[in-house]
Amino acid sequence: MIAAPSPTTAIRPAPRPGSYCVLVSTTAGARDIRRNMGNADYSYAFVLKALAPLLDRLGPWQVVERPESSLSYRAARAREQGLTPIHLCLHPPHNAYLTPDVPTVAFPFWEFPSLPDRDMGLDTRQNWKRILDRADLILTACRFTAATFRREGLRPPIAVVPVPLPDSAFSVPDWDPRWTFELDCRHVVLGGPEEPGAGPGPGAADPPRLPAADDPDRPSWQRLAGRAYLRGRAFYKRNVMRYLSEEAAEALFQAKNRLMRRTVATRILRPPLARLTLGGLVFTSIFNLGDRRKNIDDLLSAVLLAFQDRPDVTLVLKLATNPDREYFELKELRTRYDRMNIRHRCRVVAITDYLSDADLASLSRATTYYLNTSKAEGACLPLQESLAAGRPAVAPRHSALEDYIDDQVAFVVRSDPEPTYIPHDPDPRFETSWHRLNWQQLHDHLLEAARVAERDPERYRRMADAGRRRMKSLASREAAASALIEALGQLPESAHHRTLSWSA
Repeated sequence: MIAAPSPTTAIRPAPRPGSYCVLVSTTAGARDIRRNMGNADYSYAFVLKALAPLLDRLGPWQVVERPESSLSYRAARAREQGLTPIHLCLHPPHNAYLTPDVPTVAFPFWEFPSLPDRDMGLDTRQNWKRILDRADLILTACRFTAATFRREGLRPPIAVVPVPLPDSAFSVPDWDPRWTFELDCRHVVLGGPEEPGAGPGPGAADPPRLPAADDPDRPSWQRLAGRAYLRGRAFYKRNVMRYLSEEAAEALFQAKNRLMRRTVATRILRPPLARLTLGGLVFTSIFNLGDRRKNIDDLLSAVLLAFQDRPDVTLVLKLATNPDREYFELKELRTRYDRMNIRHRCRVVAITDYLSDADLASLSRATTYYLNTSKAEGACLPLQESLAAGRPAVAPRHSALEDYIDDQVAFVVRSDPEPTYIPHDPDPRFETSWHRLNWQQLHDHLLEAARVAERDPERYRRMADAGRRRMKSLASREAAASALIEALGQLPESAHHRTLSWSA
């Protein structure tokens, strides 16, 4: 929300350099990221974690959990201590709180070439341009987002500050095909040599009869009932299912079976904790399955067909999920996998567990290539960390990826713009664009990447070294700290002079 300024104002002295007190507001999920992983805006918690060492250099800082009721108070306390408060807003703009009492530095992430500039769903806060125009400084993680904001004519200064990568990312040893690594985590394996007793493969069952809503041989009343059922199911999935616990969803499912006199079906339950061994050629991708930008169908089908007869190849899908979402996302993944009906010997491993920093380091060491098939990106921190670790990529070059992806560090997949809608628009309109990947080139680059790793170690080493250098110059802590300090110098001096007084 935006607090309206009072007509009563006063002039404060200009801030002293290096005397900042940074007040951070961010998503509620930052308090317990293990529980909120994959929920809306969860990635801002990782941005705050990455920025913490930089904020330490600026001076004292703290997270303000309820800025609408405590931000002005915290700012007043900071001024009493001789510090200059700054509000760092790590929120998408529609969730941001801005007040004229504290200079606001907004740090939104955005991956589309146009900005929401209308009241979507009759919600005035969905007009990002209106909200961001009230900020005093806008930071973006990439040049693509900065160019979009400038093109839309936003009033505040705009600066690019990359999200800093941890020093540990640059110290991961080079990939060695002789290594194997073990992780104890919850995961499922689809196909490959470790799932010989999984039963009939996808597509082995007889083709199902057409749904009642579409079957012309059924009576009209059955078709109407079928359509009503489909509408109700869509409403349930869109508005109810996401909020149910695993136990509640299972109980509801079994109750539906009893009402419809169906045999109880086998459900995909949360996988148990088990040991996962990784070796050979490993392609890794980390993403939120519910994010339609991530383009899981192209990713999965290209890998399965490229390595159909390669039991030594593993695709690791690290899902950004949590205990409340895990059950449904595994079901969604299994459904997509089954629909492809591709026989294969390569392994597909879906990790649903929350991985510690040590486990992520082990996964990074086991990885040969990072695989990204996204249609739009606002940063892609996992890809950046993988490049810093000396692991080349197979990825497109668009949106935020233009800052660091080229053929020196990746096998670049060609892509072209296609129309789409803004993700949080309740009345979707095709008024922006993202990128459609060239699937055949993705498939061919996967084969070429495997050939290079196995038969051209010198080229693989050159790509790995180039990736480390690229990310060191772009997103090391030193590079990010320098960019942040320079950006804060663009804060208008008038922003530090405002105050907010309440009349009696």
